[in-house]
Amino acid sequence: MLDEKQRINQIINLSQEIARVNDLDILLEHILAVSCQFANADAGSIYIMESNYLKFSHTLNHTLQKRLQPGQKLIYSTFTTPVDNESICGYVASTGEMLNIPDVYELDENLTYAFNKSYDNISKYRTKSMLTFPMKNHRDEVIGVLQLINSMDEDGNIIPFSKDDEQYIIHFANNAAIAIERAKL
Repeated sequence: MLDEKQRINQIINLSQEIARVNDLDILLEHILAVSCQFANADAGSIYIMESNYLKFSHTLNHTLQKRLQPGQKLIYSTFTTPVDNESICGYVASTGEMLNIPDVYELDENLTYAFNKSYDNISKYRTKSMLTFPMKNHRDEVIGVLQLINSMDEDGNIIPFSKDDEQYIIHFANNAAIAIERAKL
């Protein structure tokens, strides 16, 4: 386990590393892989803002990848979801607030957002803990959403994401947002 100074240094190094990548697809893939590794997340997704929609751009899932033959990649479809308060990603994009959910199947029914279980049903994967961040540029505009799924402990058990992860990942997510904008140009 890294101490605080090591984690800060790692975030600084990662931010500098992503600042050098110009290809948008490679950049998104790298941001997702590094974020999952940093927070010890089993899976994650990146959504990019397009008008009033979030475009599902990249996904990573270690558990599902292990089920595939060597060299095969996860199959996912590109889709969009509205920026509204009904989905978790839409809520994060519309409010600009981070969500750290210990168990998405245990959400309070009075919340405006809900978890869509259809992907879990199709893939036979169980999403539990979720950390979802707005990626904001230097003008404080949300340009995307970074979603990390299922934080894992040393024994491979799913645990909630820590409060410590929040402060580090939000810094990284905002640096990533600036790199994404630059790569789009």
